[in-house]
Amino acid sequence: MTLRSRTRHVRSFVFLAGLCLAAALTPFTALADTDLAAGGTGVVAYANGDHVRIRTAPDPDADILGSVPEGSTVSIIDGTYAAEDGSLWYLIEADGMSGYMVSDYLANSDALLTATSGNAITNDAVNIRSGPSLADPILGTVKAGTSLPLTGENISGWLSVSYDGYQGYVYGAFLTQDGETPMEEAPAEETTEESGATGSRWTLDAVNLRNGASLGDSVISVIPAGTEVWLTGAIGNGFAEVETGEGIGWIAVEYLGADAPATEDPAPESPSVPAGSLIVWPVSGGEWSFLQGYNGSSHYDSGLWQYGDSIDLVRTDGSTGGQPIYSPVNGTIRWFDPATGGVSIDMGNGYAFAMFHANFDAGLSEGDAVSQGQYIGTISGPGEGANGGTPHLHISVWATDDGGNWSRESVPFTGALAISGNEYANTGVGFEHTGTVVYP
Repeated sequence: MTLRSRTRHVRSFVFLAGLCLAAALTPFTALADTDLAAGGTGVVAYANGDHVRIRTAPDPDADILGSVPEGSTVSIIDGTYAAEDGSLWYLIEADGMSGYMVSDYLANSDALLTATSGNAITNDAVNIRSGPSLADPILGTVKAGTSLPLTGENISGWLSVSYDGYQGYVYGAFLTQDGETPMEEAPAEETTEESGATGSRWTLDAVNLRNGASLGDSVISVIPAGTEVWLTGAIGNGFAEVETGEGIGWIAVEYLGADAPATEDPAPESPSVPAGSLIVWPVSGGEWSFLQGYNGSSHYDSGLWQYGDSIDLVRTDGSTGGQPIYSPVNGTIRWFDPATGGVSIDMGNGYAFAMFHANFDAGLSEGDAVSQGQYIGTISGPGEGANGGTPHLHISVWATDDGGNWSRESVPFTGALAISGNEYANTGVGFEHTGTVVYP
């Protein structure tokens, strides 16, 4: 079954809900448009899939008001303003926030490619999405200079392209047909690390671990804030090569600190996992809470909508988006639903475990076997995976006779289905277990 037909098959029945929290990185290298006019619009661009921060002043050290996803349209209020480091800034408005954004990550919306035929060239590394919006899941990421056939659609500036056998969408700001080669990246800023330096460092924020020393290289994993990593001694382009629990990769040095971040009262120890637990937590580390428990506003049972015994998980420190996800069960992937970042894993014993609002590893396919604790993806960022703006991981378990495809009956996490030995009974109380804190 193709990706698009699978979307049609399942989309009407899967879960979507949420509020909004933002956790984002400031991209490191950039290209700049400085021809934006007050009263006009710009597009957040050149960020290689990352969110871009809005600050209280035109200064890279100013306080952060929030962030907006790449591809977002912003209103230009005034600019440019020069910071002491030579960077140029615009006063903008986006998502109800007024603040300053560095020009490196703004493109002139008047320069959007609008063609719908022929081939287009990517002018920067860019995500290919399954639909014409930032809320649609990412099919893959391509580097600057990639040629993509246009397939005939222009939906609010999103152009349809052929990618890896699927139809995907790219915002027109990232495509050109003028034959020019992509702009070279700006020189890397001076780093605080020296080539050859080794030893421990700690991540200062949630940060991408990449397979090379540039934003154009693919993301291996997202490393949570406060994680200890080890320098290999290799430095390049403002990135340091590090060893992590997710393997060896590259992290922008501005997100590395020599000292472990200060911590508040230590979190209680995680509960022990009884031997042979059928279900374990799909996330690991830190403090998590139930954003919505059983019998909530969108957690109820009606026909194929079987979510009465569901739980929405969020990290209490606000860093939910990008957190790694691990298979909570042994089983076989029954289906993916890219529209909502959903998956159903057939446990093989008359039950299926379902999760939503995630970006799953592109190397996984329907029919693949997964083992308990296996890395399978990350939680979607704000506005992605149909999470309604708030990154969270929705989890359900169904009694089923077809792996959770059409046969679904919501059941609570009790008895043999307890999560890491923790039972959550459903007594019929509204929003039952909402606010519960756990340490997976």
